Amino acid sequence: MRLRNSIPFDPAAEVDFEAFPAVPAVFALFPEEQPGVAAQPYLSHTRDLRRRLRRLLAALLPQSRRLNLRMVTRRIDFEVVGSNFEAQWLIFLLNQFHYPRQFRRRLRLRPPILVKINLRNRFPRCYSTRRVSRDGSLYYGPFPSRSTAERFTGKFLDLFKIRRCLPDLNPDPSHPGCIYSQMRMCLAPCFKGCADEEYQQEVGRVVDFLNSRGATLARELEMERAEASESLEFERASRAHHRLEKVQEILGLLPPLVREISSLHAILVLPGRQEKTTVFFRVAAGEIRGPGTLSLEENVSSPQPLDQRLQELLQSLVKPGHPSPAATPPEAFKTPLPCWEHLTLLARWYYSSFRTGEMLMLDPGEEAPYARLVRLCRKVMLAEK
Repeated sequence: MRLRNSIPFDPAAEVDFEAFPAVPAVFALFPEEQPGVAAQPYLSHTRDLRRRLRRLLAALLPQSRRLNLRMVTRRIDFEVVGSNFEAQWLIFLLNQFHYPRQFRRRLRLRPPILVKINLRNRFPRCYSTRRVSRDGSLYYGPFPSRSTAERFTGKFLDLFKIRRCLPDLNPDPSHPGCIYSQMRMCLAPCFKGCADEEYQQEVGRVVDFLNSRGATLARELEMERAEASESLEFERASRAHHRLEKVQEILGLLPPLVREISSLHAILVLPGRQEKTTVFFRVAAGEIRGPGTLSLEENVSSPQPLDQRLQELLQSLVKPGHPSPAATPPEAFKTPLPCWEHLTLLARWYYSSFRTGEMLMLDPGEEAPYARLVRLCRKVMLAEK
């Protein structure tokens, strides 16, 4: 993998640091190549390339303890970036290429916090985890932290009656049960308080709630409230209304980024490295694809409709052989889980307090709204001025 610009470096010669732009960039400092030995460069990103290279490659002062790579560097590769996410993505790809066994540790990557429903268990339960495996389970996320995931999980499970106990269950009528079964907040499969089919139906309601971000339960409660009001059962209508308010309160704890992973589709609109340009990344079923650059310069020799250019750019960001969110039914996205590293990078950017750029979430099968994307492009460019 090579960056856009590559310059040979001679430590014995004078270095004109003014030739390097004073802009945000990703760079790699390569040592002298040796036959049969893979090059292991120094990789980093900076807000000011000129200043950073001067610090690393200037003549070393006596008794200085500052890191200096002048004597070992033989080549400088660099690429200008327009946003922190673009820089992090390039650093990830470079580390993955040059340090395939160490890149996770070098970048301090950890699996993201997800909420898991283990459907292979006879009596599935819902819990937060960092372990992602291809075991047929459903994963929802990424969440900003474990405490956020556990708080949301604990609150929304109060609306349903699936179990919260840890061990695998072997239903036995002599089982004493737990406090949730005594409070009638669980169907109590531990002592055969319900049939397997009844429990699976409740699990299905939980999955529908998470997939629809609460819309299914909200519609159910609205219908119950309307029906009770028409039949003058005001106490029942009041209970449905209070429960509906609780659902809305719980949904306020659910970050907009959280989706079932195979249904996590989005378009990232970020500032470009040049004036009047924006950079696009596409998230398809949790996988990050990009970047793609769109110029909004109006003075061009052969003008082309902006929505057509957007459509071609976004289509180019879909991995060959990977389904396009705009042309594929939702059931086609039940693909193997993506690399969890992509989810971690996405969560780092989205939940950062220094986030730049905009993100547009898409439902499976939804066509990209080009008019809205154009407005987001202009918003991003205005924010950078």
